[in-house]
Amino acid sequence: MKKNVMRTIMILTGLVFLSACSAEKVVDRSVDSALFVGRTAVKGTVGAGKLVVRGTGAVVNAASGE
Repeated sequence: MKKNVMRTIMILTGLVFLSACSAEKVVDRSVDSALFVGRTAVKGTVGAGKLVVRGTGAVVNAASGE
């Protein structure tokens, strides 16, 4: 009887540690994903701004005959 109780306690303890480890990985991945999305949005906005500046410069040069 004692062996079954001890075995059950050991299994439950192992499951608790495993679930805590998995939850930590989920949080890490969620934070990493949020940072990636934020970084990509900023880079996209900067890239779009550069494209607008270049396009405007090309239009001005074409209009002035340069």
